[in-house]
Amino acid sequence: MLNSTSNRPIDRDRPHPGTLTGRVWEIADEITREKGRRAERREVIERYVAENGNRNTAGTQYQYWKKHHEEPQSASTPALSGKLREVEPQPLKVASDGRVLIPLEMREAMVLGEDGRVTARVEAGELRLVSPAVAVRQIQARMQKFKKPGESIVDQFLAERRALWGEE
Repeated sequence: MLNSTSNRPIDRDRPHPGTLTGRVWEIADEITREKGRRAERREVIERYVAENGNRNTAGTQYQYWKKHHEEPQSASTPALSGKLREVEPQPLKVASDGRVLIPLEMREAMVLGEDGRVTARVEAGELRLVSPAVAVRQIQARMQKFKKPGESIVDQFLAERRALWGEE
């Protein structure tokens, strides 16, 4: 998306403090700290509108805030290098219908998304659950050994495509 006044791409980084859009992000951060979980869209909009803010601005900025907080971490983060947080073993109960309540600390360490989706498998009698975010990070970490310093597979791919299409 381009900025209509400068024709430059719009940067979806955090808005400046003290601006109307920045206030939505501040509210989302406040609710997240207060509740100990990610702020929900409805909560942010209600609080912003209570401060005489525009409902549509709140909804749009909440989506940007949420996306900003869902972006994968950079390659330099410990999570990508395979050092995800660990939680001590805890006894859990499997209900007769197969349901298991996973404590918050474990869910956070699993890097679960809001939808709570996981892939489950049983290996040697052991149930293993992995979130999509962790699965991607594990694959990225395994593939690091094949990456050559200073090499960009994406740039090579694009150069090959441009040459194929006669753009270079």
